[in-house]
Amino acid sequence: MNVTVTGIPVFSGAYVSGTELAPAALRAAGLTAVLQEQGLSASDRGDLALPAYLPRHNVPPVRNWPAPRMVWDLLREEARGCFRRDEFSLFLGGDCSVIVGTAQGFRDVYGDKAYLLVLDGHFDAMAPSASRCLGAAGMGLWFLLQGGGVWTEATGWTADSIVVLGCQRMPDETYGVEIVTLDQLCERGPGMQAADVLRAIPADAYILVHFDVDVMHKEAMAAAYSPSETGLSLAQTEELLTAVLADPRVVGANVTEFSALRDVTGEQASRLVRLLGRALAARTTPSGSDTIQI
Repeated sequence: MNVTVTGIPVFSGAYVSGTELAPAALRAAGLTAVLQEQGLSASDRGDLALPAYLPRHNVPPVRNWPAPRMVWDLLREEARGCFRRDEFSLFLGGDCSVIVGTAQGFRDVYGDKAYLLVLDGHFDAMAPSASRCLGAAGMGLWFLLQGGGVWTEATGWTADSIVVLGCQRMPDETYGVEIVTLDQLCERGPGMQAADVLRAIPADAYILVHFDVDVMHKEAMAAAYSPSETGLSLAQTEELLTAVLADPRVVGANVTEFSALRDVTGEQASRLVRLLGRALAARTTPSGSDTIQI
């Protein structure tokens, strides 16, 4: 299996910088070498080409608007050329709002067969409000489900094709999205819970995974943009990610909210790279050889 790597060096949906440095940090941590050690080939497409100027401001309702939309439109076009059935597309970096661009591009390719699995400590579906300024990083799912036609082009995404795993608490408004809380993951076991979710998805589906590293406890991932006092351990995260990525219907993944500014020594980047390598290696194991081709 070939893994194509695309960097997203942005923090347009965030309040402070850090996530835009993730692609370079993860490459410097030896991502390509780690993937090759796991029996995977890897090709680097470089970073998403960005405009010379992306607005930054704190004017309600959406921080830095229209910078997030500018990034999404570029990322959507980039993603359309990445998703192929004989490759695995890995997108590195950015804040959580990049989910809008990659998910739109993913659905452009796979249409109604597209599904989205979100591994996240939060349900990022806050609605814009004229009375306060919010970052798009906390709004990505709202834009996918509610913002089409006004804030973005109609996305086509519906709640029944999205599942969120790892939320620290059940939100007041879910917009119909299935949510598996952190407590449920820990009680049942991340691997078993993920298996149940995957079984409920049609056999002919194509799945995009959005992996926000803040689903992990800060002891496991101190370089998350917003380190959490609650979350999955490193072992639990690997169990969950391995169970999900081993499914041959999964053809791509975002890895977001890694802040290289919090990783002075590079230790956290190395930990994340090794985690990704081990999880992706599950796709090449002999036990999955009969089902890995889509």
